[in-house]
Amino acid sequence: EALVQVLNDLTPERKSKLFIPNFEISQASSKKVHVLTWTKKEWLDSLDVTFVGESDNTIAKASFYATGFLPTSIPLAPIANIALFFIPFASPGPGEMLQTFRLRALEGLLRKQLEN
Repeated sequence: EALVQVLNDLTPERKSKLFIPNFEISQASSKKVHVLTWTKKEWLDSLDVTFVGESDNTIAKASFYATGFLPTSIPLAPIANIALFFIPFASPGPGEMLQTFRLRALEGLLRKQLEN
């Protein structure tokens, strides 16, 4: 619940800083959260968080990854991305890889939420 609250409470300014102007929480349960995020140029990235353990001793395992070489703003991009799976690509962010930057920032916001 705390992670979903953190995501839903993101201000437009914070979303912009995280390069997540749009997102959709497609699954949220006590065991897993799956979020689809789109960058300003409509690259689709996915955030998966799995929770293991009990309430006082829960560990969150998170991954944030790009879903394809082409942005979703291109017609038929999801199909083309399947065909282009072999092309390596990276998502550079501010000083580090974009997904690492996002995970670190979301972790900080989540820790702050849980402290309150």
